[in-house]
Amino acid sequence: MLAEPFRVIAHRGASAYAPENTMAAFELAVEIGVNEVETDVHFTKDGELLLLHDHTLDRTTNGSGRPADYTLEELRNLDAGSWMIEDENPGFRWDRDFSGESLITLGELFGSFGESLEYHVEIKDDNPVIVSAVTDCVRQYKLVGNVFFYTINRHEFLTEAKRLEAGIRTELAPNNLMRDMGTFEAIAYAASLGHDMITLSSWNQSKELVQACHEHGMEARSSGIKNREQMTEAMATGCNGMTINWPDWLLDSVRDQES
Repeated sequence: MLAEPFRVIAHRGASAYAPENTMAAFELAVEIGVNEVETDVHFTKDGELLLLHDHTLDRTTNGSGRPADYTLEELRNLDAGSWMIEDENPGFRWDRDFSGESLITLGELFGSFGESLEYHVEIKDDNPVIVSAVTDCVRQYKLVGNVFFYTINRHEFLTEAKRLEAGIRTELAPNNLMRDMGTFEAIAYAASLGHDMITLSSWNQSKELVQACHEHGMEARSSGIKNREQMTEAMATGCNGMTINWPDWLLDSVRDQES
């Protein structure tokens, strides 16, 4: 039986089929049928909120260096749609030529889909000012109830987000806390901070950890899914869904369980 809620979250959009964190990937995710997406945000040189997973441009564009070294106008001139080599990305098969696909901003994502989606926004930039910038963007598009702020380890960023906007939901991957405090102690501590969701990984998830999250009033989602087997294992833990590059796989599995 699936947990309630059970979230099918397109990881950087439908990133197995279109270049990650581009409008094409998010549009395809919606076409596939999901209503939740995950993305990553960095500052540009001129303070815009750019969607990019890595700390550099090298892997997913024809540029190099940090996004903070360039203005948004300069970044828009990069090609974010020609980098993928299938042999180096098992299971990824883009459905057409995406050459020339451009990088986009968080505001463009929000403006395109509005309240039709829920957004899991991972704050990647180390600049703490980005928390208030993302909060302002969420407010501008009137999406406070549609957004989760997400970080890996940076729980102080999430605490600041809640201080700035009480309605913001937060999700934490507490990897360092688990290492330093103990796994179950870290979950209890995250709950005491008021977080709404814990992100587990394919390498550390278990039924026991998911149950502990639920007992502390938090959701638990899975991440790092690389294949169908890991997807099935994650579902078996009773988690509240997962980020996945192949959202169609997960939608099909959910339908099978509900039929």
